[in-house]
Amino acid sequence: MTTPQDPTLALFNIVGSVSPVLVTYTQDKIVDELWSRLGLSRRDRAIVTVSTLVARNAQLAYPHYLEKALDSGLEPSELSELMTHLAFYAGWPNAFGAMATLSAIFAKRGVTTDQLPGVSEDLIPLEEAIPDEAIRASFIAETVTPVSPSLQHFTDDLLYHEVWRRPGLAPRDRGLATLSVLAASGQSDFLPFYFSRARQQGLTVEQFGEALSHIAFYGGWGAAIRAAGVLKTSLQGEG
Repeated sequence: MTTPQDPTLALFNIVGSVSPVLVTYTQDKIVDELWSRLGLSRRDRAIVTVSTLVARNAQLAYPHYLEKALDSGLEPSELSELMTHLAFYAGWPNAFGAMATLSAIFAKRGVTTDQLPGVSEDLIPLEEAIPDEAIRASFIAETVTPVSPSLQHFTDDLLYHEVWRRPGLAPRDRGLATLSVLAASGQSDFLPFYFSRARQQGLTVEQFGEALSHIAFYGGWGAAIRAAGVLKTSLQGEG
C-alpha cells in the first residue's frame, strides 16, 4: 500500500532537481529560522505571508501556506475575512485565484459557510476602524473626487465605511495585511499613511520591521528594501 507523498516534499524534489541549494536555503532560512523568529507571532507571519502571496498571485504556494495560516492561529472566519480584504488591495482576480484552494481546504477541515462571516454584519464604530478618517476623507476629496467621482464613491462608501468596519478581522490585522500588499506590490508611496493608522491600532515599528523580512522572501528583496526606505524617511520626518 502506498501513502500519499507530502506536497512539500514533492515540491522540494522538483526544486532540488533544478537547484539543490535552494532547497537548503528554503529549509534552513525560511522554515527553520524565519518562521521561528520572536519579533512577530506565527499568526501575524501567516497574515503577512498570505497577503504577500495573494498580492503576487503566487498560486503554486497557496495549498501549503493557506493550511499553514490555519495551523498558525488564524481562524477560518478570519482567513475568510482576510480574503475579502485582500480583494480590494490586491485585486479581485488575485483574491479569486486563491478561492479554489481555500475552498478545498475548508471542505477537508469540515469548515462550513455558517462558520464564516456573513454578508450583513454589525459594523464596528468608524473611529475604531479608521482613526484617521478626517485625513483620509480629505485626501480622497482633494485627489480622487475631481478625477473620478465613481472611485470616490466606492472608496468612501464601500471600502472604508463598510469593509474596514466589518468585525471579522481586527483593524490591526487589516492594517498589517494592507501594508504587506502595498509593500509586496511596490505601492510603497502609500505605506506611511497606512503605517500611521496601523500604529494607532497596535502595530509596532519593530513588528512591521520583522514583517519586511517575510515580504523579502515571499515578495522579493527589492520590494522589501524599497518599503523599508520609504518608512525610514517617514519615521525620520516624525522626529
